[in-house]
Amino acid sequence: MSVFMRSENSLVSNNESKHYNMKQFINAVHEYANTRTEETANLINRHLQLLSVTIDLSIFDPHTSVVSEFFVSLHELLSNLEPRAALAWCCVNVLGTCCRNSAARNALIHTYEFIPPLSRLLGDQLPVEKKIRLLTLMQELTCGIRISWQIPHLRHLMSTLTRWINTEVKRNNEVVSLSLGVLVNLCYKNLPAIYTLTKCVDIKSFIRATSALEGIEVEVHVCKLLIILDHMYGKVPLESLIKLTEVTFKSMIEAFKARNSILLRHIIEFFLDIKMQDGRRNFIMHYEQCDSEVLKLLDSIENNLMCAGDTGEHDPECMSLVLTFLHSLVELRLSKLVPFYERLVRVSLRWLQSEVVSTQALVILRTIALQDVGANILEPILNVNNSLSLLLLELEHKTDEIPTNLEYNMKLSSLMELLLSLLKIFSPILGDRTPRQRANDVDTTSKEAITLYTISLTLIYELSKYAEVWEKMYSCLIQQKQIHMVLAQGFYGGTAHIRSFILGLASSRNFPKDSIAAAMVEIQPVIQLETKPESNHHHTDSFYIPTMSVAQSEKLEEVLSKLREAVNQNNLLNSATSDVMELYEYKLASMGHAERAAMASVEAASQRCTHLQHRIAQLTAELSRTHQLLFHSQQCQGDLTKDRDSLLERNKELANRLEAEKGRSKAVTSQLLIKEKFLQEKEQMVEETSKRLKEIEAVRISLDEQNGVLKSVISKLELNLGKMEKAYKKKDEMLASANANVDHMKPQITQLEKQLLQTQADLTMKTEQLAEVTSELSTKKQIIDTITKLTNSNR
Repeated sequence: MSVFMRSENSLVSNNESKHYNMKQFINAVHEYANTRTEETANLINRHLQLLSVTIDLSIFDPHTSVVSEFFVSLHELLSNLEPRAALAWCCVNVLGTCCRNSAARNALIHTYEFIPPLSRLLGDQLPVEKKIRLLTLMQELTCGIRISWQIPHLRHLMSTLTRWINTEVKRNNEVVSLSLGVLVNLCYKNLPAIYTLTKCVDIKSFIRATSALEGIEVEVHVCKLLIILDHMYGKVPLESLIKLTEVTFKSMIEAFKARNSILLRHIIEFFLDIKMQDGRRNFIMHYEQCDSEVLKLLDSIENNLMCAGDTGEHDPECMSLVLTFLHSLVELRLSKLVPFYERLVRVSLRWLQSEVVSTQALVILRTIALQDVGANILEPILNVNNSLSLLLLELEHKTDEIPTNLEYNMKLSSLMELLLSLLKIFSPILGDRTPRQRANDVDTTSKEAITLYTISLTLIYELSKYAEVWEKMYSCLIQQKQIHMVLAQGFYGGTAHIRSFILGLASSRNFPKDSIAAAMVEIQPVIQLETKPESNHHHTDSFYIPTMSVAQSEKLEEVLSKLREAVNQNNLLNSATSDVMELYEYKLASMGHAERAAMASVEAASQRCTHLQHRIAQLTAELSRTHQLLFHSQQCQGDLTKDRDSLLERNKELANRLEAEKGRSKAVTSQLLIKEKFLQEKEQMVEETSKRLKEIEAVRISLDEQNGVLKSVISKLELNLGKMEKAYKKKDEMLASANANVDHMKPQITQLEKQLLQTQADLTMKTEQLAEVTSELSTKKQIIDTITKLTNSNR
C-alpha cells in the first residue's frame, strides 16, 4: 500500500495550485465580513468569476477541507448580501458551475443547504433572464432534497413559485416549467413541503390549472406531481406509473435531442427512484410500447452520432444519463430488449474514451456480460481494435500522474467490475502480466476511492487463482495497514455490492481478520461522526408559550363556562354572539402569537442546524485528512520498522563474516610478508627499467625533434610542389586554349588568302583598265587642246 502514498507531496502542491482562487476567496470573504469595502468586493467578484469559468470541475470535490471552507464561506456571503447585489448573482454563477460536479452537487443539497439564501433572491422584480438562471440553479439544488420540518423560507418560496406558474403562462413557458420542476423537487418525499403547498394554494384547482398547460416538460412535471400526491394517500395506481413511463420516454428523447442535461437528469432520477420502491420494480413490464420506445431512443442516439461524426461534439452528461436509464432496463432482463443488446454494446464501446460517460458505459457492458446472451453479442467487447482495448493500453502506458478525481475513480471502478465479469474470457490474454500500480489519491476515504480499491483488490484475488504472480501481489497487498483501513471503511459505509466483495475476500487464505477488526475499532469514532440520520418524518416538539394575560385567561374561562352551561341546558342559541366572537378572537390571537413564536424558534433552529452541518462537514474533511496523514505515518513507521529489522539482520550477518575474515587475515598476513619481499625485488627491477626508459625517452625526444624539422621541410616542399602543379595546370590550360584558337583561325586565314589573291587579280585588271582609260583620256585631252588652239586662232 506504500505505493498509494509516495506521490503525496507532489499531489499536495498540485492541489494547492488548483485551489488557489478558493483560498483567496475565503480570505477575501473573511476580510469583507469585517470591513465591507468596495476593493474587497471587487476582489471577491474577480475570484468568483474565475471559479465560474473553470474547466477542471474536480476542484469542487467536497472531500477536501479547502472546498468545505469554500462552500461555508460562499453560504455566509450569500446569506449576508442584499438580494439585488451584483455579488449575489456571481455566487449564483459559481453554484451553477459547482452543480456540474455530481459529488459537489450532492454536498450542496444535503450538507450546505443553499436553498434558504437563494430563496431570498426570488422576487417579481427580477427580469426573465435572471428568473431562468435562478430557477435552473434551484432546480439543481432541490433534486433529492430532504425537508424534515416547515422551514421558514418554504412558504415564501412556494408562494412565489405558484404565483409565477399562474402568471407567467402567457409570457414565458420556460419560467413555468422551471418553477414546476422546483416545486416537484420540494414536494417529493417531503410531507412538510406538501403541507405548506396546500396552505399556499387550493391543490385541486392548482392541479387542474397545470394539467391544462402545454409542453412535454410541463407534462412530465405535472405527472410527477400527481404521483407524489397519490403516494401521500397510499400506493400509486399502476395506470399512473404506466403514464409516467410513457411521458418519461417521450420527454427523455426530446430532452436528449435538445441537450438539456438538467431536465434529463431530473426525469431519469425521478423515474429510477419510483422504480426502486418496494413492489414497483417491474411495472415497466406492463408498458407494451417499451421495445418500440427503446428502439426510438437508440435511433436518436445513433442518428446524433452520425450527424456529428464525433462523440466530442455531444453533451457527455446527456449521454451518461441516457445510458443510466438504459442500464436500469437491462437489469430487468426483459426478453424483448435482448435484440437491442448488440447495438447497445456498440454505443457503449464508442463512449469509453469519455471521462463522464465511460463509467455508465462500462456498467452496461458488465451487466450484459453477466447475462447469458450469446458470444456474438460479447464479441465486440473482446475485439482488440475497440475502445476497451485502447483504454487498457492507455492505462498501461500512461507515464504522467493518473488523475484521482471522483469521476476517474468511478470510471476505474466500473472498469474493474467489467474485467471481473469477463475474467474467464480475459484469463488467456492476461498471462503473467503484473497490473499497473496506481498512485496515491489525495483522499482515500471517499466512497468512490473505497469502491475502486475494494473492486481492484477483488480482481487481483480472482486473478491469483490463475497465476502465481497475482497471488504474491495479493498476499503483499492484503497485509498493508492502508488496505485494512479501506476494507474497514467499506464494511461500515459501503453498499451491499461492496460488502459482498469484502465478504468474498474474507474467505481467502491470507485474509487478516484480526487486523481488519482492529482497524474497524480504530475508525469507529470517525464513522459515527460522519453518520447522519436522514429521516423524513415530521418531528413535533412541545413548546410552552404564555399566549394570554391573566385577565384574558379569566375572561376566557368565564366564556367557556357559559358555553358549557348553555350546552348542558340545550340553550346554546341564547348565548350572546359577542361572547362566541370574543372567544374566537382570543383563539386567533393565541394561535397567531404561538405561530409567530414557533416560526421564530424554527428559523433560529434552522440557522443553527445549517451552521452545525457546515461545521460537521468541515470537521469531517479535516478529520479525514488527519486520518489520511495518520495512515501515511503508520505506513512510514511500518516501512522504517521493516528497514530497521533488515539492517539489524544485516549487521548480525556482517559481524559473523567479520569473525571469519579475521582468521583468514592471519594467513593472509604471512603471505603478505612473502609478497612484500617479492615486491621489493620487483621495485628494484622497476627502478632499473625506469632508468633505461628515461634514456630511451631522451633518444625519442631527440628523434621527435629531428622528425619535426623534417616534417616542416616536407610540408614546405609539398606546398611548393602544390603551387608548381597549379601553375603547370594553368599553363597547360592556356596552351590548350591557344591551340584551340589557332585551329579555329586556320580556315579563316586560308579564306582570307584566297580573297587576297582574288583581290590582287581584280586590282591588276582594274590597273590595266585604268591605264587604258588614262591613255584614252590623254588622247582626248590632246584633241581638245588642239581644237581649242584652232578656235583661238580663228578669232
